[in-house]
Amino acid sequence: MMLVVRPTDELSGETLAEIRSLLDDAFGGEFDEHDWEHCLGGQHVLAYSGDRLVAHACVVERTLRCGDVPLRTGYVEAVAVRPGEQGHGHGRAVMAASATLIEDGYEMGALCTGKPAFYERLGWKLWRGPSYVDAADGLRATPEEDGAILVLPVAGPADLTEPIVCDWREGDVW
Repeated sequence: MMLVVRPTDELSGETLAEIRSLLDDAFGGEFDEHDWEHCLGGQHVLAYSGDRLVAHACVVERTLRCGDVPLRTGYVEAVAVRPGEQGHGHGRAVMAASATLIEDGYEMGALCTGKPAFYERLGWKLWRGPSYVDAADGLRATPEEDGAILVLPVAGPADLTEPIVCDWREGDVW
């Protein structure tokens, strides 16, 4: 397996199409245009087996507030392993490279997932406090995401029971 890390603006149209195809396959057609937009503009971690793209993750910059403290956050988006390639360490590899990007450039890492156990095995911590989005009309609770947000503290220990707030964006806010 070969890992490549590149910002979006250094990826060719062909590579972007290959990433999108992988994401569509891995998410069974549930990866929409908002999800795609969320993973553009960051650092993509690509895992290849030979010349075939088998896994992807992207780290994008966001500001999350933990309690009252805003933190420059490396937010992990679009983690996927090609169906048929799962269980071979590709997901673990793209997440290890993502963690290095976060540790080298951010105060915290964060992600939201329906499969927290995978990330907890990699050292990510489940956020136990309530979650919110900072919307145009003020703070809105996002209880449907409670229990699905994980963090990778970099700048010291975080109180995982405090409220956590993300910035507004179209589509899934978390």
